[in-house]
Amino acid sequence: MKPIHDEKKMRDIAVECQEFEHIINAMGYGYSLLNVSPDDFVQRCSDCVNWLGGDCDIFQREINGK
Repeated sequence: MKPIHDEKKMRDIAVECQEFEHIINAMGYGYSLLNVSPDDFVQRCSDCVNWLGGDCDIFQREINGK
């Protein structure tokens, strides 16, 4: 089982990531008040289409310092 990653680390990486695409946007729903609350919307790696259960190459490079 893969370790659970730090929430702050996932947020910090996602905010800087040029490849980040939120799963809501990728599903074609777009961002709206119906599916994303502006009060608690947070960009984090685990909400990205590239996340793949933590196997994202960009995420792995960042946490491994490569």
